[in-house]
Amino acid sequence: MIYTHTDEAPALATYSFLPVVEAYASTAGVTVERRDISLAGRIIASFPEHLKAEQRIDDALAELGELARTPGANIIKLPNISA
Repeated sequence: MIYTHTDEAPALATYSFLPVVEAYASTAGVTVERRDISLAGRIIASFPEHLKAEQRIDDALAELGELARTPGANIIKLPNISA
């Protein structure tokens, strides 16, 4: 299961809800992965040539877009401005 990270106003809801999701998922033996789809994260991912290797991040929103097209996708995405 993938849980998205945002940086806008819903960030408080994102961080408040994550422990609940993790608790329920763990009882079923399901792991929860996080992906950064914040506006800042997407901007950083768009300009890797201007960053050191350790500063670079993947475009998680593009990755999730591909994953969402698969039958096994399970993504929890709260509303935010960048997606």
